Amino acid sequence: MFPDLLHCVCRAAIRLAACSLLVLFALTQASAQQDAQLYGRVRTDQGVALKSGGVVRLETEEHERVAEQPINTDGEFYFLHIPKKRYLLIVTAEGFETYQQALDLAEGPSQYNVNITLTPAGKTAQGKAAAPALSDAQAPKEARREYEKAEKALAARKLGEAREHLEKAVVQYPCYARAQTDLGMVYSQQQDYAKSEAALRKSLSCDPGYVDAYAELGQLLNAEKRFGEALPVLDQGARLSPAAWQFYYQMGVAQYGLKHYSAAESEYLKAESMSSNPPADLDVKLADVYLKQGAFDKAYAKMQEYLKAEPQGRFAPHVKEIIKQMQSSGVLAAGGGVK
Repeated sequence: MFPDLLHCVCRAAIRLAACSLLVLFALTQASAQQDAQLYGRVRTDQGVALKSGGVVRLETEEHERVAEQPINTDGEFYFLHIPKKRYLLIVTAEGFETYQQALDLAEGPSQYNVNITLTPAGKTAQGKAAAPALSDAQAPKEARREYEKAEKALAARKLGEAREHLEKAVVQYPCYARAQTDLGMVYSQQQDYAKSEAALRKSLSCDPGYVDAYAELGQLLNAEKRFGEALPVLDQGARLSPAAWQFYYQMGVAQYGLKHYSAAESEYLKAESMSSNPPADLDVKLADVYLKQGAFDKAYAKMQEYLKAEPQGRFAPHVKEIIKQMQSSGVLAAGGGVK
């Protein structure tokens, strides 16, 4: 597919935009099948997000470093477009014990979520703590025990075992919002999307203030191309957690899906400004929006930003080719050039 797309002749501005967009779409779809995306949140043993000082490193089983990044102010991190294989996740922060977790990303879905609890230096780990949910204290002991078993299974990437324990937890207490949300995430990773949506909506009906459920449900609706339904869910999540850039990123995805390109641009730019370390693929998404709007100089600038951030990135050869096509077509203002 790529050779045909890359050698198409885009002489007019409109033809150029269509050709470039096809390349970007093809790249995104192909990459989604071959790559994995890892999202995570780091908290202290008190259930509070670690806001600074933490560094997350991803290594191969042979201890070769794959990527490293600081956590953001919400205690979150992400690794996008990583090969689907086995990894070691390492988290360090001053005053806390080093955290290590083996991850098997070779099988199953392309998107993974992990929750990490750091233990203060000198203390013994006492299990996972997480952001408060209203239903936590109301859940009976048996339900909480099943949830704890599920968390251990999730850490070991045993989705089937985790699903079994989470299902038992919500049978014991259907309004266990945290368990319903994690169960929805497991269902989604097993591609059981109808059950995933039901669990996430149950979580929100029980605890309308539990932010994690909004993030998971909004992302699920976007993946199913139900963009109009995703927007109000994501908007409410952003109201509850206005510093979480991921909500604006997903709202950009939804607006783009609805062909509201100006609104998509606004959301993507907001996500970019709010993240301490925005993903490079945001540049590609913004370039795509600008091509749709015929704003070729802006698209060109974003492509150059992507190349600066990831000069050897997966999209780099194709982005360079699109830039050459833009140059030769004459759609750029005078002075634009391939860098």
